[in-house]
Amino acid sequence: MVDYKEFDFPAELCCSPSPLIAIAGLDTVNNTIHRTIWDAFHSPVGRDSRAVLNFFHLTSEYKFPNLSEKRVMPYIPKGILKRNWLEKHIRYDPAVVVIFYDCDWDDESWNEKISECSSRVQSIRLSLEGRKSRIVVVLIQKLMPAVDDTITTERAASLCEACTLNPKALFILPVVDNIHGYAIRLENAFYDLAQNYYQQQIRSVKSKLENLSKTSHQYLIVRYSFKIAFYNELRQDHHNAHKHYHQCYMSLLEIRTFDTNIYEVKVVAAYIIYKISRLLFSMKRARDALTQFNSHVNVFKSMIGPPELMFEHYSWLSKQFSMFASLFDETTAESSTATQALNPGFFFKEAAEYAKKRKISAYDICQDANVYPSSDPLSQWNNIEFYGQRPWRLIKNLNNLDFDTIEADGVQALKFYENTKVDHSKAIISFLGNAMKQFKHYNCPRMRNLLAVQMADEYYNAKDYSKALTLWSHMLWDYRDEGWEAIAHELVNKCLKCAYLTASVQNYVELNLEALKYYKNVDLQKALNNIGSIIQRKIPEPEKTLNEYEKNISMEEWQKCDSMQSKTVLEIDMSVTNSTVDTKVILKDVSCDGIEIEIFIKADFPILVQFSKLIACVTCIDNTYDVDVCTDGNRLIYGESKTHKYTCKFVPSPNDVGKEITNCYSILNSIQVNSIKLQLGNEPDFPIVLKFYSSIKKTKSFEREMNNFSLSKTSDDEFERIKQITSATLKPRSSRLGMEIKHQNPALLLEWYKVSVCLTNLEDRPVSDVCLNFSLNRNNNEKIEHSTEVCEDPDKNILSLPVDFKLDSMLVGDQKTQSFYVRFSSLDTRYFQLMISYSIEDNNRTKIACVKDVEIIIDVNIVFDVSVTYMTSKFEPVSKVYVGEPLIVMPNIKCLSPWPIIIENTYFQLAKHVNISAGGYQSVLNGILLESDECASEVLCVTPSEFNENILGCFTINWKRANEGNECKSGYSSIELPKIIVEKSSFLVDMKLPAHGWLHTPMSVVYFLHNNSESLLTLDVSMEANEAFMMAGHKDLNVTVLPESTYKLHFNLYPLVVGVSTLPKMLIGCTSEPNDFKHILNDVLVRSLQTQIYIMPKHLPIQTNEVLK
Repeated sequence: MVDYKEFDFPAELCCSPSPLIAIAGLDTVNNTIHRTIWDAFHSPVGRDSRAVLNFFHLTSEYKFPNLSEKRVMPYIPKGILKRNWLEKHIRYDPAVVVIFYDCDWDDESWNEKISECSSRVQSIRLSLEGRKSRIVVVLIQKLMPAVDDTITTERAASLCEACTLNPKALFILPVVDNIHGYAIRLENAFYDLAQNYYQQQIRSVKSKLENLSKTSHQYLIVRYSFKIAFYNELRQDHHNAHKHYHQCYMSLLEIRTFDTNIYEVKVVAAYIIYKISRLLFSMKRARDALTQFNSHVNVFKSMIGPPELMFEHYSWLSKQFSMFASLFDETTAESSTATQALNPGFFFKEAAEYAKKRKISAYDICQDANVYPSSDPLSQWNNIEFYGQRPWRLIKNLNNLDFDTIEADGVQALKFYENTKVDHSKAIISFLGNAMKQFKHYNCPRMRNLLAVQMADEYYNAKDYSKALTLWSHMLWDYRDEGWEAIAHELVNKCLKCAYLTASVQNYVELNLEALKYYKNVDLQKALNNIGSIIQRKIPEPEKTLNEYEKNISMEEWQKCDSMQSKTVLEIDMSVTNSTVDTKVILKDVSCDGIEIEIFIKADFPILVQFSKLIACVTCIDNTYDVDVCTDGNRLIYGESKTHKYTCKFVPSPNDVGKEITNCYSILNSIQVNSIKLQLGNEPDFPIVLKFYSSIKKTKSFEREMNNFSLSKTSDDEFERIKQITSATLKPRSSRLGMEIKHQNPALLLEWYKVSVCLTNLEDRPVSDVCLNFSLNRNNNEKIEHSTEVCEDPDKNILSLPVDFKLDSMLVGDQKTQSFYVRFSSLDTRYFQLMISYSIEDNNRTKIACVKDVEIIIDVNIVFDVSVTYMTSKFEPVSKVYVGEPLIVMPNIKCLSPWPIIIENTYFQLAKHVNISAGGYQSVLNGILLESDECASEVLCVTPSEFNENILGCFTINWKRANEGNECKSGYSSIELPKIIVEKSSFLVDMKLPAHGWLHTPMSVVYFLHNNSESLLTLDVSMEANEAFMMAGHKDLNVTVLPESTYKLHFNLYPLVVGVSTLPKMLIGCTSEPNDFKHILNDVLVRSLQTQIYIMPKHLPIQTNEVLK
């Protein structure tokens, strides 16, 4: 028997068809340019907006498929759709053949190039054998073609003539740059040519279709309609493609069916409905797709065919639903068309249902088909010419055998294949898995659970008991939690069978314990006996519903099981079962002497069950304690529902004092009452320990709600009223250590703030291991933690919070002081926790830990409010400055500290492009004392040397508190100087004159004209006289200032008026420069030149007494 494959949807049908373009002339292995061109056509860049084309490499050895045999139309075909037709047009029969050829217009061997290109085109034209594929030539050129070039036009015409090529089929591909852009343009041209080709094919098929008769040529009508639809699909014309596929489907329904052709009709119908559904989904018509598919199933559901091939019909139906579900799923991934009530999961579920029917019918029909026919009726399966036809019909035609005989052998061969080769469970599980995935996605948990149970059933039927057990166990949890007792009971029975078949001791005991809740009489006693057998390390009795085969294989598994022999105890996590035993814990009388633990156990067994031991498991950080609560088996006998109370006392370790004791299972707690253990059996047997985690309660929501409506209370209402105490804190012994904290609140920003802690031992005996822990309160945020620094000495390393200071031992009455410094870089209020811990021995020489903690609140104040003013040399505010122009920087300091502050020194850190003007800098505030709200100012004259908008630098003040007895260390305040616009000016001016003048006494004034540009500067300088001065010098002067130089102008002034006098005004003009320079020139004159001077009265000599007389 050949590798026969049952009905499925072939790859050539399921792909998205696109125009096929053949590429010839590219050597992608040896030529890098050719490889780049090939990669450009397959590049994902801009793929969403590019034409969808299917390229394949056409080599010289390639042979096109043989042309179809020319027939006299119309004729009677042997089948509906040929198997090779779709693949031929998708992979082998191109719409366009593109020939790439390396040739430049100015090539020296142009004639040889034309001849070679022509021969290539002619060779491909001959190999097409009369096909109507379009031929295109693309010239690969190194340079961009000229716009108007006579030689190019002439050579292009000669090339088209030599190749018998339409000029519109000749393209140029420059490989200089932007090859992707040219590739996209070529793709668009190829796409248009392919559209024309397929349109011509459609017209050709339509002309044949018009000559057919509906009564005589039904197969050809379906075939030609399918071809027209597929050609439209290749043209990306989905609307017309759907229209013709629908016509094809309606024509198919008109074909009369018999047992001999019904399978072919169903296969072709499936393929057509696949195409229709896919197109409808792509056109956003999901509702129409659903309607069409339901109609399709309703039509063919009753078209069974031969009764002996019933399983084949169910297989076909199963594949229909699976196909549609997959298409539906693809669509919903891109849009939200599905809902909880209608999603792909329902179709996958139907596919699984028909797969189950196939399995049942195959079992009924094919169970005796164990011999493959000697005539080998499936041998010609690979040679079938038409979709859906039987391979043995070819054998009949070839060998001229009896029809009934070969037909019977063919049916027998299909039965044999179905019985021996098909894994029905695998198909069912696959469909159910897909359905579960969908129902999970659309939040349908109960449908998902139902299918999970069905999947577990199928795993069980496939004898994969471990997977069945896993699935059933998970579903048991869900149904149990929702209160479906009947379903949970049934699942417990199924899980018990799988646990027994796989010899899973852990699961088997857990399930038997849960089964005690459901079983009665004989079954109950059997479950208890099986648990007893496990304790005695014996093989339990088989489950009563197992058949002989299952009993035999389970016995082999139990005999190979070594867990009962190798383990000493079997622990059962009762949080995963729904047993008839429950526990609660209460922590009472918490003190240093011990903790009293009350344990309540509620058990409900129809018969008496005796346990051997009750243990409370207490877990600490470093230690684990198993506290024996009760070891008397007579006190551990449980029957019908009743609450039993047990008490024990646990003495904690001194190391645990102050830590939280809780029965909640959480890593955040230091000490935990972790679990309660109930033990069945004793060593050296195989005891079973039931482990109850008190933090995990299985109280079901529906039970709590239903109890609110109950007219009568349950028989054990006492247990329900018990409220667990889940945590308790063991408080440490009261501390008698005296503590005094000294500090001067508030702290100042960025000072080392001193905190002193004075400890006095007021205990009646020495203490040891004294430790002071200083930390931020948990309520502080991360920002505050990063802006807080601690050190023991400012000259030493900074410590990280929290900080521990070790003080060792202290005798009775001893005093010790621990000081440290804190610095704050933000104004937030700090909340610190200061904790003192130490050890003291009691009368039994047992060390007891003691702890004392206090909270320290420290406010933070700002020291100074500093504002900076920029001024010109005339002490006028300014918002911008020119390169080389003096700028006065004046920081204004206001003291905001509640304490007097001494300024130790101030300094400027200037940027690289800022220089201190002549005269340097010396602080005038060193040693100044500022009270609260007092102000002081600093002055610095700088000169920018570059133009930019960066900050000029920063200003820093070193200071300390001035109050006597203060132990805080010095602090500092630093601010960045504000930004100012620094512009470059090609011209600057300044002047030199005395501080004051004397009446009727000549004085000299010098003007400096600075040319900062690289060009010659010609200026018109004039002086306006006034009544306050007589002036000697040039009143109107034409000045030429060389590049990067300074020109000096000297004037002598003779004061005529006493007091503040206005100086003669200098006017500078420049006619050769643009208006912008004139504006800068006026701005510089106003900013830089002094306009007034103070004239003193003329000095008179002092007369003596003789002269006066």
